[in-house]
Amino acid sequence: IEQALRRLPDADKRLQILRRAGQIHAYPPFFFQVCGEEPLVIAHALERLTDCGKVPEALRLAHLIGAAVITGESGSQA
Repeated sequence: IEQALRRLPDADKRLQILRRAGQIHAYPPFFFQVCGEEPLVIAHALERLTDCGKVPEALRLAHLIGAAVITGESGSQA
């Protein structure tokens, strides 16, 4: 992630914001940061919110809507 951020403007500022978000937790197939709740609770919530695949439904839907707004149509990649 750091390598990718280094290619963007204000890389140091972006990395600082990312670090303030807290520790990254790995509960395969999910990797996430959490504040204010136990990571295990969030891992269970992500499992329940994921219908199929590795992307929670709310995030998948947001991606489809965003793609439709930008391109005028939704694709089948999310």
